[in-house]
Amino acid sequence: MLKIGDEVVTMSAAGRFKVVSVDGTTVTIENPEGIRKVVIEWNLRRIDQPQLG
Repeated sequence: MLKIGDEVVTMSAAGRFKVVSVDGTTVTIENPEGIRKVVIEWNLRRIDQPQLG
């Protein structure tokens, strides 16, 4: 399950997005330029950040 702050990608737009809201299976994502999209959770793939140290 996605949570606020997760970094994700979607096939419908280029680049990385951050999750800014989760409402059931509906997720609002935002890119660094401030563009927001509302998508269904299963359209997203979380980017797992490597742990340092």
